Amino acid sequence: MEEAEVKKFDLEDILKKIFIVLAVILLVISVWGVYTSLNELISIWIGYKYAPIYRTLLNLAVLILAIYVLNLLVRKK
Repeated sequence: MEEAEVKKFDLEDILKKIFIVLAVILLVISVWGVYTSLNELISIWIGYKYAPIYRTLLNLAVLILAIYVLNLLVRKK
């Protein structure tokens, strides 16, 4: 009886991990879309003289956010 319960939990854990991986993949795709759209908006709305400054600020914000998330993930383990 216990083996059946263990297998059930293993299957549930595997399915949860698969759904988490799929969610992360979709998240990465959507973040990339937002990032490229913001770069296009910067090139359209901001003057050509100031566009590199705003792109640099956007890239810096993404870098800081990535470092923060990685820091949280590393500290959890």
